[in-house]
Amino acid sequence: MKNEKAESCTLRNIKGVSLSKYQKQSEILAALSNATRLAILEIMMEYGEVCTCELESALNIPQSTVTVHIHKLYQNGLLKKREEWKFTYYSIDRTHEDLIRKVLKG
Repeated sequence: MKNEKAESCTLRNIKGVSLSKYQKQSEILAALSNATRLAILEIMMEYGEVCTCELESALNIPQSTVTVHIHKLYQNGLLKKREEWKFTYYSIDRTHEDLIRKVLKG
C-alpha cells in the first residue's frame, strides 16, 4: 500500500460568505478583549448600575481611562446609560447579559 499524496483536496461547492455579515460580532468581541473592560463588566454584573466615579475608585484608574473603556462598551451596545443631574450611570444592556456572563466565567 503506497502512501501517495493528492495533488489537491477535493473541493466541495461551498457558497461564498460575506465577511461584512460578521462586522458587529467582531466589534463586540473586540470590546470584550480587554482586561479593564472585563473588570468593569464584572463590577456591573455584581452591583448593577454604577457611576463612572465608582469605577474609578474600584479599579484605581483615572476617570479619563474609565471613560475610554466605558465608551468602547457603550458604543458596541453592551451597556446602557442613564443621566441624572451631572452624573451618568451605566449598566449592562440585558440583550448581551448572557454573553457577558459566559465570557466572565471563562
